[in-house]
Amino acid sequence: MKNRHFLFCIIMLALWIGFIFARSLKPAYLSGQESLWVLNLLTRLVPFRLTMNQVRKLAHFTEFAVLGILISSLFRDSSGGFARKCYTAFPLGLLTAVCDETIQLFVDGRSGQIQDVWIDCAGAVTGYLVWTLCRFLLRKVQKISRKS
Repeated sequence: MKNRHFLFCIIMLALWIGFIFARSLKPAYLSGQESLWVLNLLTRLVPFRLTMNQVRKLAHFTEFAVLGILISSLFRDSSGGFARKCYTAFPLGLLTAVCDETIQLFVDGRSGQIQDVWIDCAGAVTGYLVWTLCRFLLRKVQKISRKS
């Protein structure tokens, strides 16, 4: 069962990284149109005003938060404590972020930005920590309910 979970997580992780890279391969005008569509949607949903730049940075953070969740799920059954898993997971998020921004250097109208690498890493770490915390709390609740 562990091998199936691991294989499933590897496949999902590879597909998600492919999704992230595919977004970076879009020329600036297409990426801008998509961001404008999201901005218009969010303008109707949230009670405060967002800028295009905020939407674009939020997209970076969100994509990499999902990446962090997938990485956390991948290392769910691995040996080692929390710190060791973090030391393994963080480089995966950082490597993906650096590759993502490097891809953008070669796409018409796009540019790789170190600021985006930091936002991406923050998203990956946040996703990793939130998912890990949720799993920890779920186990505690299950343990308490078994005792009852």
